[in-house]
Amino acid sequence: MIKKHFLTAAALLMLNISVDAQWSQLPNLSKNVISVFVSGNNLLAGTDSGMLYSTDNGNSWNPSSGINTYANSFARDGNKLLVSSYEKLWQSTNNGVSWTALPTIYTFQGVNNIAIKDTHYVAGLNGSGVWYSSDHGTSWTSIATSWQGRNTDMVFKKDMMFASYQGSGFLQKSTNFGKTWNESAGHGIKIGTSSSFQDIYCLAVKNDSVLIAGTKNGNLYSQYDGVYFSNNDGTNWTKKTNGITTTAMNSLAVAGNVIFAGTDGGGVFYTTDEGSNWTALNNGLSNLTINKLYISGATLYAGVSNGMFKIDICDLLKKTSTLHAVGDVIIKSGDSTQLLANTGGVSYQWFLQNSLISNSTSNSFYAKASGNYKAVISYATNCHDTTNSIGLNYAVGINNNLPLPQNLKLYPNPSNGAVVFEYTIPNPSEPCEILLYNAAGSFIKSLPLIHPNTQIIVDNLPAGMYSATLRNGSATSPSQKFIVIK
Repeated sequence: MIKKHFLTAAALLMLNISVDAQWSQLPNLSKNVISVFVSGNNLLAGTDSGMLYSTDNGNSWNPSSGINTYANSFARDGNKLLVSSYEKLWQSTNNGVSWTALPTIYTFQGVNNIAIKDTHYVAGLNGSGVWYSSDHGTSWTSIATSWQGRNTDMVFKKDMMFASYQGSGFLQKSTNFGKTWNESAGHGIKIGTSSSFQDIYCLAVKNDSVLIAGTKNGNLYSQYDGVYFSNNDGTNWTKKTNGITTTAMNSLAVAGNVIFAGTDGGGVFYTTDEGSNWTALNNGLSNLTINKLYISGATLYAGVSNGMFKIDICDLLKKTSTLHAVGDVIIKSGDSTQLLANTGGVSYQWFLQNSLISNSTSNSFYAKASGNYKAVISYATNCHDTTNSIGLNYAVGINNNLPLPQNLKLYPNPSNGAVVFEYTIPNPSEPCEILLYNAAGSFIKSLPLIHPNTQIIVDNLPAGMYSATLRNGSATSPSQKFIVIK
């Protein structure tokens, strides 16, 4: 049985980290880049007059065939890549080299965004809200409600989907991947105490828990521009712009626990403490009006009116990774505690007592054995970071013994402070340790065991009565008492 109590990790995120990396402008590309995507080995640049692709990391560019209108928003359906454009979607099965059109969604209407979840296609239009397809874009249904307006962005957050609007629309939420929509409890982000709502230009999600919105309201309400955070799915919002000099937002991007904001004239800013403090990231960035931010691995791309820039963000990601427990850190036999590392990594590897846990490759791990856990997160091939560690212990006074032979011997007993433990590990594929308790039954320490059959010596134990047991996976041997006399 899994306990459902929430525990915050002991270690907190570091505040803003200095970084020496700088932006570099990709050569041979001078068009207005409004979207960016990496597919296979190809870097794609969506422009207002078609698309270009690069097979050499952006050093040279080729025009994609089949599409000659703007390319706004990318999404993937298996081995098929899609991009939104005027009236319709375009699809590619060769990483963006060539494109073919899907049926028209809406005549004389631009498709601003496309989002895909399983078989669900959701298209956000430039003036008539959201349209939905359950057959991979062959036919479309208008989600006609009072909030139809200019869709600006769409994001997934676990089993929910959010859509933002400019002008007449509130923030909308769907719990069935776009088939039906409802106003979120807060309806959007209000302008002061008025009944009007701000223009949300971009959305992002951090760790499947925090919803982030970037606003840009024009001159009349520009004092409300900025980045807003919600921990309750859009019901309440908190504005956080400390350190941002230009608060009109065009784009947001998240990598792990680092959030990036692309502004309308002030360049790029980042935060590692969920918006409490922001730092400019503009070294080498000659165009400060950002159309689109996009992250692939440990590279951040910025599409601008005269091309594209990129920067290595690995140094920003280091020492920001986190781990927390969703469950009790005091566990009983048969129970487990879910450990969650932050999202955003391309791969994960878990460790118990600094020993690698095999077949643990997602950001979630169900821990059954006591000891200290941590995860190494890979954000890119050569960019890795280690989370804080969390210790799990067994409940005092609870019989955790499962059938296991007595594979532990200890001597001398009584002892003058040094005790020799001889052991045999029944199942070397499972983590193994010796657990020490004092006379009151309180856990003292864990002695991780690596070699399958040897001995370990513990000295300098204070005088008193102790007990020791061998734990191998989820099984424990009978407890043995011993005395230290000094």
